[in-house]
Amino acid sequence: MKKLTILALAVTMSMSAFAMKVGYVSSQEVFSKYSGTKVVKEQLVKEKGRLENQIKKQEVDLQKLQVELQAKGKSVTKQEKAKFQKQAEEFQKYVNQAQMNLNRQEKAKFSEITKNIEASIQSVAKKEKFDYIFEDGAIKFGGEDITQKVLNQMEKGQKIKLK
Repeated sequence: MKKLTILALAVTMSMSAFAMKVGYVSSQEVFSKYSGTKVVKEQLVKEKGRLENQIKKQEVDLQKLQVELQAKGKSVTKQEKAKFQKQAEEFQKYVNQAQMNLNRQEKAKFSEITKNIEASIQSVAKKEKFDYIFEDGAIKFGGEDITQKVLNQMEKGQKIKLK
């Protein structure tokens, strides 16, 4: 009987030693609800609007020049045509460069937010002593949802640098 009790106690202790604390988080929800994401989106919208205004102004100037050249008809010189063509090409380069810069800014800022999400997940996992954290949907049953804890961690301590 004593051996059976010791065996049962050993099995119980070994089972609890293998128990793991598992959590899951919705990174997408954290990203969308994080106040820093909203600030970055607002900044990007303002920058996009500023660039669109500049592009429209340059486009109007280019269209005026085109109308002037068309009004001259056959008296347009090759130099004037070449100058117009060069301005049109520079305008197109400017539009492409502006779009690339805007995309680069967006990627850099959102990447920084994503890094902060990862750091916050690790911080919550360490603080709460989780063995594993999975993305929401990867676990069919069990685990603890730490999405709100990660969002709270982001809001209180891990602000991103916004320019």
